[in-house]
Amino acid sequence: MDETYLWYKDVPVVNAANYTLAGNGNSVLQTVNAYFQALKTKNTTASGKPVDQFSFTLSTVDLQNQQSGITSGYGFRRSTLTSSLPRVVRVLYVEQGSPAQLAGVTRGDTITSVDGVDINDTSSAGIAALNAGLAPTVANKTTRFGLVAANTSTPRFVNITSSQTIAVTPVALSTVITDGGNTVGYLVLNSFGVVSAEKQLIDAITLFKNAGVNEVVVDLRYNGGGYLDLANELAWMIGDASLAGKTFEKLTCNDKNNLPFCNTTSAFHQTSQGFSVAQGQTLPQLGLKRVFMLTTGSTCSASESVFNGLSPFMQVIRIGNTSCGKPYGFSYENNCGTSYAAMQFKGLNALGFGDYADGFAPHCAVADDLTRQRGDPAEAMLSGALSYIRTGACPATPTAADKGLVQQVLQGGDYAIERSPSEAVRIVRGVQWRQ
Repeated sequence: MDETYLWYKDVPVVNAANYTLAGNGNSVLQTVNAYFQALKTKNTTASGKPVDQFSFTLSTVDLQNQQSGITSGYGFRRSTLTSSLPRVVRVLYVEQGSPAQLAGVTRGDTITSVDGVDINDTSSAGIAALNAGLAPTVANKTTRFGLVAANTSTPRFVNITSSQTIAVTPVALSTVITDGGNTVGYLVLNSFGVVSAEKQLIDAITLFKNAGVNEVVVDLRYNGGGYLDLANELAWMIGDASLAGKTFEKLTCNDKNNLPFCNTTSAFHQTSQGFSVAQGQTLPQLGLKRVFMLTTGSTCSASESVFNGLSPFMQVIRIGNTSCGKPYGFSYENNCGTSYAAMQFKGLNALGFGDYADGFAPHCAVADDLTRQRGDPAEAMLSGALSYIRTGACPATPTAADKGLVQQVLQGGDYAIERSPSEAVRIVRGVQWRQ
């Protein structure tokens, strides 16, 4: 923290002796993390939020699983819209082939109970049961969920058994939509942090190219980031040949950090980088001059680098809500089974811009719509992009006839996905890890 940490000059004085196993559940990982978190800068952004909400530690085993596309739990991602009573907990999306999908859980479901405990239970035993059921720490835990589907009031109950080997599909959907004479490619990308994303992205762009799309909508609403090289590849594949040799991102570090990536400039990648496709393969390119990005407060880091990196060269139209604001990144350092992610660099685009710690505001403000599946042309955010493509303007304010739907959509406004800090990242490769 006193060498490569971006804000090393602002590290507070902390007594390491105060961080004991006894005070942290007799867990080495929890003790190390508590001390690590105490060392972070206390600086704030213009809006008052902490500058460094992002540095974290995790077990190296968990890191390796995450990067290989393996996660644990039930296979659905949720958001707590309201933590005060009455609590509202809804499902944002479900991993393909996961226990949750096999049990019939779907986007927009409201969780009403967990193992018979009402979601609004305030007793200590009830809260413990809710936490244990919603976030299982072991495999093969069967939990009974009470659910209510979007736009209905009828409860249903499903049993879901947890797993520690759920496969993550970074590209959740790639499809072609014909709308108003336009051929629109729609890409749902949940993560840049899984190596299989490279092949899946290439396959999706190839699909769009073969279909002759003239517009593309990239859905990054729940994408917390990942590898910068993969974000770079996607940016190149969206744009045209004029990006060749141009700067995608420059990484700036503190004044004494001599890690190899510091103060380096990355041009747009024209070939694959060897994640899940052989290195050096020519990437397909759509040749577009504008792109639509669907964003929320859960759009972080490497995701933000895509539209920041492209904006000097083409029109990038953001639909949705303000992104999370993370121009910072790191390379993992491993030591004795713990992986450390201290923010080590700030990313700048070709114009030298990287001051977006409070996020990128949308060009068109549209709430996330949990009443419809992603890919449904009537889903509010996708519909907003399609409307802009047809009319050249943001969608109109909803009419009185739409009031009921809109009130339901705006109940949470921007649904913050519940995930670990390790999923909101901007990662570079190539630095030797300490074992």
